[in-house]
Amino acid sequence: MTSSSSNAIDVRRLEKRFGDFVAVHSISFSVRRGEIFGFLGANGSGKSTTIRMLCGIIAPTSGSGEVAGFDLVRQPEEIKHAIGYMSQKFSLYEDLTPYENLRFYLGVYSVDERLWTKRIDWVLNMTRLQGMQHRLTSQLPPGLRQRLALGCALLHKPQLLFLDEPTSGVDPMTRRHFWDFI
Repeated sequence: MTSSSSNAIDVRRLEKRFGDFVAVHSISFSVRRGEIFGFLGANGSGKSTTIRMLCGIIAPTSGSGEVAGFDLVRQPEEIKHAIGYMSQKFSLYEDLTPYENLRFYLGVYSVDERLWTKRIDWVLNMTRLQGMQHRLTSQLPPGLRQRLALGCALLHKPQLLFLDEPTSGVDPMTRRHFWDFI
């Protein structure tokens, strides 16, 4: 982290508007390093929009904040390399194999190529996808695709992990494995 703050996230009066629609209205909060923090709220209450702002995917309309010591407005690319993000919608390439998806994300996150084999093995073991790494991702059941998405979010060993409904649409056993792992 570039900041000396003991917080992993600091947000002050963060707001996001889409035209006249206010998706996130002037929220302020802090999350300490090592803390597990969650958003609870009804569908459409701004949870995913807030996460997308914190991940540097969309810019806030107003307010300020830091994630992993990086400024939300001025340093979104640095934030993206410091965090892992698993969206509520499946975000991997279904026409690639799990192995190819992992290699792709290793490149996106600029992981040293000398570490690729070790990181791929680690993710395949953690997600229990050994033996399936050469099947097309589209041919995997939804629960296994979600495991792969989690593995891709952790591949570069991020400082922070953002999960946006990671167990949506998966079976109870896979859901339990996710939460046990986390």
